[in-house]
Amino acid sequence: MTHDLLTLAAAGFVAGLAVAMPLGAVGLLILRESMVQGLRSGLAAAAGVASVDLVYCAVAVGVGAYFVDALQPWMTTIGVVSGVVIIGVGAVLLRGALRPVVVDAGEPVTGRPWRIYARFVGLTALNPATVVYFLALAAVVTTVTTAAYGPAVFVVAAGLASLLWQAGLAIVGAVIGARVSPRIVRALGIVAAGAVIALGIAAIVAAVST
Repeated sequence: MTHDLLTLAAAGFVAGLAVAMPLGAVGLLILRESMVQGLRSGLAAAAGVASVDLVYCAVAVGVGAYFVDALQPWMTTIGVVSGVVIIGVGAVLLRGALRPVVVDAGEPVTGRPWRIYARFVGLTALNPATVVYFLALAAVVTTVTTAAYGPAVFVVAAGLASLLWQAGLAIVGAVIGARVSPRIVRALGIVAAGAVIALGIAAIVAAVST
């Protein structure tokens, strides 16, 4: 039993890293948030992303099969709406990135952590790829363990892995933030916003094609 749970914990940790490690739009935004606003804001953004990963993983493992069946008739609509909202978020981010950025080598500019947390929760939750990824793992988790708390071990390990990776990005952003020019920070913001817009377009194309 212990070996079974340790295997599930390791599998959950690897699953969390697999969904978190690709440096996509959200990862770039965490880097930029920490570079411009400081480590506190970057960690708030990281916590927002990891929270969504944790919740999606829990939903997938807990009610994965029912969830898929219930939403199947609406998947195209959900994908298109999510894509449109993501594009809108990307456009807002792009407008903000095009504004002049002032990087102060002294005390970092502080934001409102809960507002940043909520913004990154919303942005991450709109990405259908995250929940689809965890839904694909749900059947595997429920068949490899007989322990009642086995799935919970998997979910917690996946959430912890995501949090550690996202927090690492925030720390990297804070370390290099004071060493880069405003032009580089601005360019990173434009690239991140463009990646968010591309993510929204991809979500719409995927929804329509299926």
